Amino acid sequence: MKNSRCTDTGIFPEATEMNANMGMGMEMGNCCGMPPMGCCAPQTMMCPPVMECPQVRCCHRVINYEVPHIIPCHTKTINHHVYRHTYQPCYSYSEEDESSEIYEPKCCK
Repeated sequence: MKNSRCTDTGIFPEATEMNANMGMGMEMGNCCGMPPMGCCAPQTMMCPPVMECPQVRCCHRVINYEVPHIIPCHTKTINHHVYRHTYQPCYSYSEEDESSEIYEPKCCK
């Protein structure tokens, strides 16, 4: 008797084969293939393990990333030079000397 609980042989094919091999020669109503209990004293018997179908558990993780963005900022300074022209008088002077000569008449000649 083949265990029909695991039919997907793509994930664990050895598990399905093991279940098929363990089930060979077993009698109905007895999991271990031992004679039915009734005349003997109760005994603890160990059956071969039953390979169950794998259970898939999905864990969702959130991974946060910090992505720095570089924004180039250029500062341009414009210097405005304003020249204000003012006029201040600068006085100068000059001086001239004039001389005159006066000759008086001579008395002795």
